[in-house]
Amino acid sequence: MPFVIRCLIAVALLAAAPAAAQQGVSDTEIVLGGSNSFSGPLAFTGEQATKFGVDLYVRVVNDAGGINGRKIRTVFYDDGYRPQDAVANTRKLVEQDGIFAVIAPQGTPPVVATLDYLGQNKVPLLFPFQGSPIVRGHRYVFSGMTLYDRQSKMMIDYLVGPRKYKTFAAIYQDDEYGKAFLTAFEKDLARHNLKLTATEPVKRGATDVSAQVAKLQAAKPQVTFLVLTPGAGAQTLKERQKIGWTDTLMVSSGPLTDERYLALAGDAAEGVEGLSLWPDPVTSDLAGMKAYREAMQKYFPKNEPNRYSLSGYFAAMLFTEGAKRAGRGLTRENLITSLEGIKGWDSGILPPITIGSDHETQRQGFWVKVDKGRFQQLTEWLKSD
Repeated sequence: MPFVIRCLIAVALLAAAPAAAQQGVSDTEIVLGGSNSFSGPLAFTGEQATKFGVDLYVRVVNDAGGINGRKIRTVFYDDGYRPQDAVANTRKLVEQDGIFAVIAPQGTPPVVATLDYLGQNKVPLLFPFQGSPIVRGHRYVFSGMTLYDRQSKMMIDYLVGPRKYKTFAAIYQDDEYGKAFLTAFEKDLARHNLKLTATEPVKRGATDVSAQVAKLQAAKPQVTFLVLTPGAGAQTLKERQKIGWTDTLMVSSGPLTDERYLALAGDAAEGVEGLSLWPDPVTSDLAGMKAYREAMQKYFPKNEPNRYSLSGYFAAMLFTEGAKRAGRGLTRENLITSLEGIKGWDSGILPPITIGSDHETQRQGFWVKVDKGRFQQLTEWLKSD
C-alpha cells in the first residue's frame, strides 16, 4: 500500500476515534470527592458539610434521576485539619479514585496546601469551606464562602460606621486562616485612619489562652475579634468571663459564627456578635431553607439542621446547577464555563448569585448577636462591593 494512502487511512481513523473520556465522568455517574476534617478540632464541621450536607443534596438529586442521566457518587477522606494529610488525600482522590472534581473541603491551611497540585492537574476545586483571598484568581477554583477580605470590609465598615467603635484588637489563630483575617483587618481599619491596638496569636491546638486574654484586656479595646477554631474560641470566651472582662465587644469571624460552636462556651457566649454568611437553618422561612429542612428530615431525621451542613448542601446544589448547564458532554472545562455564566441565579437560600470570571460565589453577610443561645439578626444583608 502506498505510503500516502496509509497516512490518509491513519488520519481518517484518528478522526473517527472517540474523544478521550473525562476522568470521573462515565455514562452512568459523576465522581466527586474531598479531603475534610472528620477528626481533630473541626470534626463536627467536616462531618456536617460532607455527610450531612453534600451527600444530603446528592441524595435529593440522585433520587430525582441524577444530572443529565448520571448519578453522583462521592468519596471523602479525613485529614484532621492537617495540611500534609490533605495533600496526600487529594492526590489519592485524583490519582487512585479518579474523581472529576474536589467539592467542599474545609479549612484554610489544608485547602491552601492543595492549590498547586490541583491547578497543575487541572482539577476543579469547588466551593471550599474557607475564605482566604489566596484562592482568588485561580482558574480551577470557585470560592465557597465570602472571602475573608470581603468579610473584613463588611465587619469594619459596620462597626466603625453605624456602631461608632474606634479601638480594635484581635485574638487569632497563628496560621493562614488567622493571618488572612489579620491582614484584612489592618487594611480596612487603615481606610478609616485606625489600626489594631493589640493582636495576640494562638497556636493551632492550644487550649490555654489565659495569657493572651490578659494582654488584650490590658489594651482596653472596644472591640475584640475572635479569629479562632471553635475550641480556642470557647476557651477565650470562658477566660474572658472568668476574669470579668466585660468592657469589650467580642466579634466572631464568619467561620466561627455558628450557635453550635459558640455554645461550647455556654453562657460566656451571650452577647457575642459576628457576621453570618447563612440564613438561620432552623427558623428561616425562605423557600430553599424549607426544602433543605425537609430533605434533612427525610434522609437524616436525627441530624439537626445547622450552617455547616447547609454550606455543603449549597455546594452540591451549585455544582448541580453548573453540571446541568454543561449538558451531557460534561467536562471540567465546560463546567468552569457554565459556572462562570451563572447570573442572578436564585437558590432560595442566598441573595441571587452571579459568579463571573472572579469565581466568587458569595459576596455578602449580615450582622448577628447571640441572645439566649441563638443568633438574632441585627441587619439586612450587607454588601462588600
